[in-house]
Amino acid sequence: MTATSLDALRTGAPTRKIADEKMEQVRELLLGEDLRRTDERLLALETHLQNLQTDVYHRLDAMQARLDALSAEVAGNQRAAFDELSKGIADLGQRVKNLSRI
Repeated sequence: MTATSLDALRTGAPTRKIADEKMEQVRELLLGEDLRRTDERLLALETHLQNLQTDVYHRLDAMQARLDALSAEVAGNQRAAFDELSKGIADLGQRVKNLSRI
């Protein structure tokens, strides 16, 4: 330990500095290990949260791709159904014309 000069004692600043350092040492002794464990746990939780977030984003992208594919398939099926329907209506129209000629 270093001795404090008389002038330093009169101003009170170094005493405060020493007291702050000692309080910091006491805090470290009392809470240091718990704070380090808490920091480690928080870091692990943050990492896990980031992994979950990345997983959710990938799943959402896959779902969007699947929805796009299904939408395209439905649109194709609708076009095919409308084409079939229009052919049926054209055939029916032709039959009506043929019946009216008879």
